[in-house]
Amino acid sequence: MIKIISFDMDGTLVTSNYVENVWLEGVPTLYAERHRIDLEEAKKLVYDEYMSVGTSDLRWYDLLHWLDRFDLDISRVDLLERYRDEIEFYPETEEVLSILSEKFDLVVASNGATEFVEFELESLKHQFREILSVTSKFKKVKNIPETFLDLCNYLGAKPEEVMHIGDHRCFDYEVPKEAGLSALYLDRDRMESGPDVVHDLREAVERVMRM
Repeated sequence: MIKIISFDMDGTLVTSNYVENVWLEGVPTLYAERHRIDLEEAKKLVYDEYMSVGTSDLRWYDLLHWLDRFDLDISRVDLLERYRDEIEFYPETEEVLSILSEKFDLVVASNGATEFVEFELESLKHQFREILSVTSKFKKVKNIPETFLDLCNYLGAKPEEVMHIGDHRCFDYEVPKEAGLSALYLDRDRMESGPDVVHDLREAVERVMRM
């Protein structure tokens, strides 16, 4: 029986607008200013550095690493604060959390670093039992089953008591399933269909309540 529902964050509860502004606009803009080069050139250099690391590496999610790597004289908090107005929840997010919280413990398990998770979900933190950055808490990315087993152990739950919902087919569906959790793949682009595929969070509620 499912007792806990775990959510990814960006692309699931919150649009990617905020993180894209921080990573794809904020960091390159600061780099261009610091090194006195054209913004488009800075974007190419910064993006190439990101891709040389890749999403399976903890450094990908570590803002402090990149500020140091690019020699940028700004604190993480100041950079995050610059784009606060870009934080945007999906239209159904608050309604869905309110419904599910009546029956389940809700948690967030994101690859995003703690500062991002806490910043983006500040107004909704009362809905969750735990809001976790797995890269900060467990020093692991959601690309291996052990990350989700660590999550279950931390929550004091068996894998079969936890369902994970997220928009990354590998990180949020295939890997948690391999770890023994239930999982739903959130395909907002409506490219796929199937018993474990939902196209928005309202569909996820319908699936969960039928279980």
